[in-house]
Amino acid sequence: MKKFLLVAGVAAVATIGASAAMAGECSVASLKGHYTYWLQGYDAEGKPYAEVGQEHFDGAGAVATITGVAGAAEPTADKGTYTVADDCTGTVTYESGAIDKIFIAPSGDSFVFSSAVAGVIQSGEDTRVDMD
Repeated sequence: MKKFLLVAGVAAVATIGASAAMAGECSVASLKGHYTYWLQGYDAEGKPYAEVGQEHFDGAGAVATITGVAGAAEPTADKGTYTVADDCTGTVTYESGAIDKIFIAPSGDSFVFSSAVAGVIQSGEDTRVDMD
């Protein structure tokens, strides 16, 4: 029983420590540079959907994207804005109407995202490839 309580106590402290470690570590400046990304899922009509692309985050809240949608002949461009909270969560809102919830690594080197648009089931990952 004592071992169980010790393990449970250590796990609780580790969880609290991990939550506290993320607080105050991120801002819009965390996302700066060129990122490549992929996403997959289903569009609002329930059809399978996949894309890859490049994004440039300016470190001040603006993003520009070039997207290659699976099955489309030509890439498309989009731009938008993003917000980042100090707990490393945020939102990217694109002029095309897409909205993503983002969860950022404190280093800003990568983040995962999922669609915040009702009926759109899509998620993916961005990885920074340079700081320019």
